[in-house]
Amino acid sequence: MGPVNILADVREAQSGVPSLLEKLGARVGYRDLPVADYIVSPDCAVERKDVGDLANSIVSGRVFDQAKRLSDAYKVPVLIVEGDLEGLLRFHENPRAVWGALASLSIGMRLHVFFTPNKLQTAQLIY
Repeated sequence: MGPVNILADVREAQSGVPSLLEKLGARVGYRDLPVADYIVSPDCAVERKDVGDLANSIVSGRVFDQAKRLSDAYKVPVLIVEGDLEGLLRFHENPRAVWGALASLSIGMRLHVFFTPNKLQTAQLIY
């Protein structure tokens, strides 16, 4: 098996995840991606959100637009939620809204939703 090639959105460079992917052995290229943060194959793309961004994008409704575009463009759309989800749920005004949004994304929009505690685990999952 040759090196893994991953295309990352240019805005993800500052997250540190692409450099972790490179340390794992991936070849990472950068582009301004119209949909997704990472493209791992012609069929699979990944949107990465930390828990704070997820909370904000649920409230604004942005996450549902992103999910629709991701699902329309790729056979295997993936959402990775990175960080302390338990902390988010504990301090969120309505934890059921978070669970409802995640259920809607997973079931209604066919996103494969994964949770990681940190950037290293995110990179390992993407790799």
